[in-house]
Amino acid sequence: MSTTLARPLVKARDNVPGLRLDPPGHRRRPALAVGSLALVVACVAVFVSVYLRAGNERSVLALARAVPQGEVLRAGDLTVARVSTTSAIATVSASESSIVIGRRAAMPLLPNTLLSANELMTSYSPPAGESVVGVAAKEGQLPASGVMPGESVDVVLTGLPGAPESASVVTNPAADQQTAGGTTGASVAVSLPGTVLVADAKVLEVVQSPSSSGSSGVVVSLVTSTAAAPLVASAAAAGQVALIVVPPKS
Repeated sequence: MSTTLARPLVKARDNVPGLRLDPPGHRRRPALAVGSLALVVACVAVFVSVYLRAGNERSVLALARAVPQGEVLRAGDLTVARVSTTSAIATVSASESSIVIGRRAAMPLLPNTLLSANELMTSYSPPAGESVVGVAAKEGQLPASGVMPGESVDVVLTGLPGAPESASVVTNPAADQQTAGGTTGASVAVSLPGTVLVADAKVLEVVQSPSSSGSSGVVVSLVTSTAAAPLVASAAAAGQVALIVVPPKS
């Protein structure tokens, strides 16, 4: 005799507190979906912006180092930078480097700045109160390393041609004033070799020039006060000047 036990049926109760069975499948999260969409749109916008900017950039000339006013621009003074074509800054294309090299700085040019055509000039025109004077120098009249554009030099009298060393040359006392170029007037009594004709003159240009004797020399263009220029020119023509490199006066 076998006995069969019947399993009692448990009736599911509805609305049991704390018990909820969700149907299988994905749960919708609107906030997460909206955030993901916004992230995708932002990434696309950044990519498009970078792509368009790269396509609109061009190569321009910039200053690799400082160039004093009046100095000739050289290839080593320049570098290449990339800027957007939408920039309103006046620039010079990198392909025009051969055009600007050899021109003079119309104003002091600062390093790590973009070069503009209006900052350059073909020739140097000194301001009022200043003049450009040439000094033909040979060995012994300037340092062995020479002088460079932008350096400051003292112009020293080495002798009085055609006159004894004790002769005295007195220039116009009214010229004894400081000029805009940082050089003093020539109101000094020139009586002995070693007299400083011009202090802190600026070297504008240096050009190699072979002399008639076959020995090479240089012609140095100096920016001096207008009052001192005639005296420097006279002594330089007689070969009675020397140039001493000095620190620029503040």
